[in-house]
Amino acid sequence: MKIKQLTLLCLLYCFVSGTAFAKNDQSLVLHINEQVAGKAQHEYANLWWQWASIMSDETSPIRDNDGKYCHVSQSGDVWFLAGGYGTSKIKRHCVIPQGKHIFFPIINMAYWPENGATKTCDEVKERSALNNSELYFVYVELNGQSVPNMRNNRIKSKDCFDLHGLLVKQKAVAKVYPAATDGYWLMLKPLAQGLHSLKFNAQYQHDSAVHGNMMQDIEYTIEVK
Repeated sequence: MKIKQLTLLCLLYCFVSGTAFAKNDQSLVLHINEQVAGKAQHEYANLWWQWASIMSDETSPIRDNDGKYCHVSQSGDVWFLAGGYGTSKIKRHCVIPQGKHIFFPIINMAYWPENGATKTCDEVKERSALNNSELYFVYVELNGQSVPNMRNNRIKSKDCFDLHGLLVKQKAVAKVYPAATDGYWLMLKPLAQGLHSLKFNAQYQHDSAVHGNMMQDIEYTIEVK
């Protein structure tokens, strides 16, 4: 009888401890309406695409297969992580300075006019939303614990932006406006020093659209120093 009681107590303790760990990790997740350093998360989604557009293919964190370019063009209070272009399955090791918020798309689309085409802001917003209205699944796991209610983390461009907005500040380049993005994103509070695991995957289910079945399967080992 005592052995059974001890076993039951151990199971209860392990369950409660595991639950507390999950809650602690979930407290690192910001609600999509929370701001960081005076900016809304839909503004960071626009900035993420501007950041993605300034790098060469050779040093792009989005095209990187192991994380060696994770640090490229990072600045400010928020550190951007990447998935991959199109359907992607990637594992990366990323070293991040302590005290940085972390922002990344689980899956997303962006749209802007090309080849001299003229589009309105509403038109590019509509095109970037196309596949996100047909989400098949979305999942995020931080340090072994799943982040709940990820379908609520859809973030859209409130205002259209110039895709080359960051480049314009550095050198003379043509504007790419209007651009808009739409997708499922996550903002994390700064992680504690040490190693953390982050996994995220998602897929669209829109058979008649470009990238309509795109899938992301991304895994990070994050080393906070």
